[in-house]
Amino acid sequence: MPEEKNNTDFAPLTKLFMAITASVAALCTINLYALAILAGLEMIAAAVMDGGRVLWKGISILAVFAVILAGIQLLFITPLFLSVGSAYKMFIMAVSLFILVATTPTQAITAALVKQCRLPYDYAFMITAVLRFVPDLLKESKEVREAQSCRGFHPSRDPLRRIIDYMMIIKPMVFKAISRSENMAISLTLRGFSGKNKRTFMAATKLCGSDYIIMLVNLFICIAVVKYF
Repeated sequence: MPEEKNNTDFAPLTKLFMAITASVAALCTINLYALAILAGLEMIAAAVMDGGRVLWKGISILAVFAVILAGIQLLFITPLFLSVGSAYKMFIMAVSLFILVATTPTQAITAALVKQCRLPYDYAFMITAVLRFVPDLLKESKEVREAQSCRGFHPSRDPLRRIIDYMMIIKPMVFKAISRSENMAISLTLRGFSGKNKRTFMAATKLCGSDYIIMLVNLFICIAVVKYF
């Protein structure tokens, strides 16, 4: 039997639509007030969807990365307006996808892409496989930080030196991500993966009235933000 959708939750397609429209709206405007409104709406959506501590911890990490991005651009004499705007854009697009991944099972996203968006299973699986790496990378970053701390690694208080020190964390994460992708490719090959066969899904993807209302309101807000700011 397909799993029942929680009445307080939204369908996977609704969350995917919200993530796409928010990202497109962020790319289509350079107004800082409009970007701030989009970021604020995403915080409201995160609170409504209730992704737990994992969601808010991920958002806080993305906020730190956005500040670092703006700081790096300022160091290279980029105007403040452009530095803050690009940091906002990165934050909005990353958070929209992270909310989708943190509050929706990957199987449900795959089912929505195949059944409702009519996307071939190969492409749907590829998209959800990439999205699944996001929470895995956050988990691995914590493990790498703890392992490096046990080895006596302590980031410098100097902002410039601190960025260089974090390469000690980024490099192991990159190597682990490459190893994970190779293991997934081998596993799919051994299981005879093919997108040609007709597939059935257990995940519930049916849209209800609230989903249509949320999508329309979300689309209206994104268009209004882009047009009037």
